[in-house]
Amino acid sequence: MTLLSYGVLFYIPFIYASLPSPNDTSISTRDVSGSTSNCNTRTLWDIIWGCTATLFACTWTVIHPNIPGIDDGKFTVACRRLCIMIIALVAPELMITWAARQFFSARAAANDIRGWTMTHGFLAWMGGFLLYVNGMPRATLTPDELLRFVHEGSVDMPVITEADIEDRSRGDVLSKGVVILQLVWFVLQLVARHAQNLPMTLLEIDTLAVAALTCVPYGLWWKKPKDIGRPYAVHWKATRPPPSDLTYEYVMSTLA
Repeated sequence: MTLLSYGVLFYIPFIYASLPSPNDTSISTRDVSGSTSNCNTRTLWDIIWGCTATLFACTWTVIHPNIPGIDDGKFTVACRRLCIMIIALVAPELMITWAARQFFSARAAANDIRGWTMTHGFLAWMGGFLLYVNGMPRATLTPDELLRFVHEGSVDMPVITEADIEDRSRGDVLSKGVVILQLVWFVLQLVARHAQNLPMTLLEIDTLAVAALTCVPYGLWWKKPKDIGRPYAVHWKATRPPPSDLTYEYVMSTLA
């Protein structure tokens, strides 16, 4: 059913199919003519707008992408995020798998490295530490690589507090709260209509299913920084020979 979410325009025939016929005695419960004289009356635009706002809140604003490459422009970043949003609409189970892998990887990193929190673990697995050798970017470091280089004395452990990471993150409690309120408002509307035995469209039912599935990665990513533009620099010590087994590459979404 989630395939219908790929585009709102595809839902319009289903919405019309869900509307009562002119001979139906319950036609007053939903009217597409635009009249608002009855509290139960909803226009076609009201249905599409409510579902679109909920789908947008549950996909575009909920997605916590990894840190982009240092040469990626705004257009590339926007396209990558749009692709992730489409995946969230078409195959939300993949989003849940991705978020779950990052959650458990971040928790493992927080347990392995003293003084780290889940936020530090998420930052590391999303490409948050970029190794510089002789002033040039060399590679993004996983938590295991960072810890190994620290033990070898090749780099210093970055001293970053959770507050510093959250300060660079663009996702705060307020923005997350707005998304939750939008979802709660949509769900309450459907619950109220069901309690009053009023009909619902296929668009609304499918939107509810997608919203429910996207709540899972939203919870798993609650401590993950959002929309950080550049990673933290980790400098290789000049007294150590440069690493030969690392080459710079963008940390792909499947890293964690």
